[in-house]
Amino acid sequence: MDKFRKALLALFALILLSGAVLAQDDEARAASGLPTFIGPRPGTDARYSSTLSGSLVIQGYDENNSSPSLTVAIYAGGSLIDRRFVQNRGSFIFNGLPTTGLSLTVEADGMEVARVQVGVLNPPPLGNRQDIIITAAQIGQVAERKKEMTALLNSYPRSDENQKLFDKALAAGKEKKTDGAQKLFKQLLTADPADFVAWSELGNIYFKAEKFSDAERAYNKALELKPDFGPTLLNGGKFFLSQKNLTRSIELLEKAVAQTPNSAEANRYLGEAFLQNRLGSKAVVYLNKAIELDPVGMADAHLSLAALYNAANLKDRAVKEYKLFLQKVPNYPEKAKIEKYISDNSPK
Repeated sequence: MDKFRKALLALFALILLSGAVLAQDDEARAASGLPTFIGPRPGTDARYSSTLSGSLVIQGYDENNSSPSLTVAIYAGGSLIDRRFVQNRGSFIFNGLPTTGLSLTVEADGMEVARVQVGVLNPPPLGNRQDIIITAAQIGQVAERKKEMTALLNSYPRSDENQKLFDKALAAGKEKKTDGAQKLFKQLLTADPADFVAWSELGNIYFKAEKFSDAERAYNKALELKPDFGPTLLNGGKFFLSQKNLTRSIELLEKAVAQTPNSAEANRYLGEAFLQNRLGSKAVVYLNKAIELDPVGMADAHLSLAALYNAANLKDRAVKEYKLFLQKVPNYPEKAKIEKYISDNSPK
C-alpha cells in the first residue's frame, strides 16, 4: 500500500510539474503575441522535444527613438532553426529543439547584435530559460554598420530597373528564398555584367547554398571587376578558407584587414587562416585582435588559441584561454570537458 501511495504521489507531482511548465510556455507565447497551444504540442520526437523561452532586455534604450525591427533567432550547429520577432522587454519561445549545440542571436533590422551560447537543455516536462540582456550602444553600432553596408551595396550606379532587381534579390536572399535570389541576380547580371556588387552578393548566395564552384566563379568575377571591394574580400576570404585554399584566403583576408583594421570578423578569419596554414605566430596576433575588438562575440577565438597552445605543449597558456572562454560563455555545452582539461593541466 505504501509503495502504491508513493507512486501515486510521484505521478501527481509530475502532473503538477508538467502543468507549471506548460503554464510558463503559454505565458511566454502570450507575451510574444503567439497563440496558446490547442491540441498536441510539438516536439514529440525525443531528440527534438526541448523548449526554450526567455526575454530580451535592452539597457539604456530610449523608447522615444525610432525602434528597429528586433528578432531573436536560434541556431543548432550553426544552422538556423527558427526566428521570432520580439520587442524590448518582450518574451520569446522556441519548441522542438535538440538538447545541445544551440545558440541564440539578437538581430536589429536583420543585422546580428549579439550571440549567446546555450547550455544543455532539459528534456520535457522540464522547461528551459535563457534571458538576453544587451545595451542600447550595441543597437547603435549595428545602425552604423547598416549605414555603411547600405552605402557599399549602393556604391555601384544602376538603372532604376536594375536597382529594383537588386533590391528584390537581396530581399529574397534574406528570406532564404535561394532559388529566387539566384534567378534575380542572374537577370540583373545579364543586363549589366559589370555590377561587381551583384556578383559578390551572388557569390554569398551560392556559398550558403553550398554551390561551391558557382560561388568561386562569382567571387572571382567580383574581384576581377573591383579588386578592393571590402565585402568581397571578407566573404571571399571566408569562402576560400572553407575550401582549404589557404593561400587565396590569406591573400584576400589580409587585404580586408588592411582596409578595415577594426573589423573583428576580418581579424578572426585571418587568424584562423594562418592557424590552419600552420603559421601559429601570425595567427595569435589576429585572434587576439579579434578578441580585443569584440570580447564576447569573438569568444570562440579563445578556443582556437587554446588548441594552438595545447599543440605547442604550452599547457599553462591553453588553460588561461580556456578559463577566459568559460568566463564569457559559462553555459558552453562541452564545459565539463574544458573544466577537466583545466583541472588536469593547472599547476598543482
